[in-house]
Amino acid sequence: MMIETSPSKAPFPIEKFLQLPSVELSNIALAACTATTTEKSEENKGAKCSIPVHVGLFFDGTNNNLERDRDGKRTGVLNEETKKPEPIASRSLAPVERSHSNVVRLFEAYPDKKNDIGYFPYYIPGVGTPFEKIGELTESQKGKAFAKGGQPRITWALLQVLNALRLTLSGGATPLYSTDEVCQLAQDYDKEVGRTVNDPYGSRTIITHKTWFETYIALLKAEIEKTPKPHIPKLTLDVFGFSRGAAEAVAFCHLFDDLLVGGKLAGIPAVINFLGVFDTVASVGASGSVARTLPVPDAVADGHWAWAKTLLEPLPPSVANGLHCIAAHEQRMNFPVTGLEGNGKFKQVYFPGVHSDVGGGYAPGESGKGRGDQSAMLSQIPLAYMFKEARLAGVPLTPFGELEPRTQLDFQVDAKLASAWEAYTAELGKDGALLMKHMELYYRWRAARLTTLESTASFKAASAQAQQDLRDSNQMLAGDIKALKLRRSLPNRTPADEVPKLSPSEAAEMSQWQRMRVENPTALNAWEIWALDFFEHPKPLSDEVMRFFDDYVHDSLACFYLAGEVTEYDKRVKIASVMKAGAERAKGFDKRVYDLAEKTQAAVKKKDKGEPLSPEEASLAKEAEFDTPFPIMTDADSADMRDTLILTQTSTRREGGGYFMRRGYYPHVGFFFFRRSKYEEQLVRPPSAQAPVNVRPQDVVAYEAVWFDDGMLALLEPTNNPDDATVERAKAFA
Repeated sequence: MMIETSPSKAPFPIEKFLQLPSVELSNIALAACTATTTEKSEENKGAKCSIPVHVGLFFDGTNNNLERDRDGKRTGVLNEETKKPEPIASRSLAPVERSHSNVVRLFEAYPDKKNDIGYFPYYIPGVGTPFEKIGELTESQKGKAFAKGGQPRITWALLQVLNALRLTLSGGATPLYSTDEVCQLAQDYDKEVGRTVNDPYGSRTIITHKTWFETYIALLKAEIEKTPKPHIPKLTLDVFGFSRGAAEAVAFCHLFDDLLVGGKLAGIPAVINFLGVFDTVASVGASGSVARTLPVPDAVADGHWAWAKTLLEPLPPSVANGLHCIAAHEQRMNFPVTGLEGNGKFKQVYFPGVHSDVGGGYAPGESGKGRGDQSAMLSQIPLAYMFKEARLAGVPLTPFGELEPRTQLDFQVDAKLASAWEAYTAELGKDGALLMKHMELYYRWRAARLTTLESTASFKAASAQAQQDLRDSNQMLAGDIKALKLRRSLPNRTPADEVPKLSPSEAAEMSQWQRMRVENPTALNAWEIWALDFFEHPKPLSDEVMRFFDDYVHDSLACFYLAGEVTEYDKRVKIASVMKAGAERAKGFDKRVYDLAEKTQAAVKKKDKGEPLSPEEASLAKEAEFDTPFPIMTDADSADMRDTLILTQTSTRREGGGYFMRRGYYPHVGFFFFRRSKYEEQLVRPPSAQAPVNVRPQDVVAYEAVWFDDGMLALLEPTNNPDDATVERAKAFA
């Protein structure tokens, strides 16, 4: 279950990197030629007698949506009477404005040759975003927060596999189920599976995933038996996903495998040729952040409820190949990664950056990072490696040189990004498979930017809201450093009357995690001791490595809100709610929302009448054409935004963990409260040139047992003897 080292070379120039060796091209061409055979007969001239079916499934991440992020489609607020979204104007996005994920980019590259050719790509929008094909008409807070809608998306994908087979049989004329029928079935599955029913003999049985699908597979099998031509010799699936979409992709593989009988679906040999996922995050149901912040055992609150529980199992045998790109610098409590265990051809690799630096979803210039065009975004590098790895495994992605010009732009890598990448990986040295090395470089950069962040070109290029987020979060980092030093000076479990009282301003500077541990003195854990040292004894980085972090790595903690509106749709929903309540009920931040909305409406009316506008009115009216003017949110507004649940997690708008918390890694092993990651040995292994931190295990054990951290009991010595297979895979991927 080792996570492999980050690739040292940048995929630049992209045309050269994605050009496969002649031998590999020959193998792919041979496979394609031998897979499809066309025979003619007197009775059926020109008909294909054998059509292997290829299905590509692309599960997008939480709050990622192709139509919104690439095409600029906006969704109106739901009308309470009609239960349909209100009409709203959309506009085409310029390439520099697009923020579609790597899943969308791979979907664009998959051939769409249905009917008698046998290629069927299906795109599944991320949870929390509209997906009309399963009845979700607008964005959804429950989808974004709790992954509501995940199971219907998986069921929809399974049903489309059945449809693809039926369409092949009918020459594209007839699916097994219509769009409306699939929509209803995807919703019915959620209601019916797990329900207890009485059979005709008086026995009570539980409807399972397999028994629910039996009827639909039997119908398909009957269609196959009465349609001898074309013959379908094989069904090949390629499955991709990001974030919760990656979790859906993995769950899909398990649920698809459960439907196979002797490796066949409805009598057709079936295989999942490739599983390509970016930074798999489940967080379904009560997540790991709940176990960290409330007296709830990790065994209960691990974010792997319902359909996500299958992620904790090894990948099914039907998965032949795959790649899991893991974000080395993600830290958020709400984004623990779930590692995947497959056969020897499935590998997991660290890529520097945070969650969406790996899976995509940022627009160029967002938060001032990746300034320029699409090629300047850090997520382009894992995208290129995923594309190449998939092609090598036989995924029928269109070769780069044959892609449409617009799609080619979505895969380009900028020369400046490439040089910064290689400076970073050179600094990693031989330790690119170690989380602690990646985080060491990150902490060294944060220490250097603790007082100079606002002087960077990226900060100056960020939007006003992003600047506020980055400023607030950097101030919290400084406050947490003070908290760590204060905790270190206090004996563990100091009597309450001897604990120094924090002033309101001091408490406001700290993350909730650190503030609570100052007020209830708790010894530093091993990770905190190790990380704090980089701020107390700074170790400068080269200019190129500084540029890598300055210009390309986003701050996911700063710009991830537990409280406050995130998307443009969220802001319109908030404005509609505040305006409906009226001016007399608008207090605090809501009053600012109300006032700005009134001012915007007045400016739009004046513009429509042709009346002269002030510069401010002209700006508001222009922005309101295809966007929503909204007040800048600050940590000072937190009290107006948080509800009871959020108060258990944070004292600001962001989650309360801060920068000194190590990311969670699942699966966990152990009993109830005392659980630790299966990756623990690798996660706590220090870089080769660094001696282990001297920490008394008894101090850490007491801390972990109470607060359910990642179970890090001590830092382990590095191993210098990796197995031969690991060495060979590393060489192949370098």
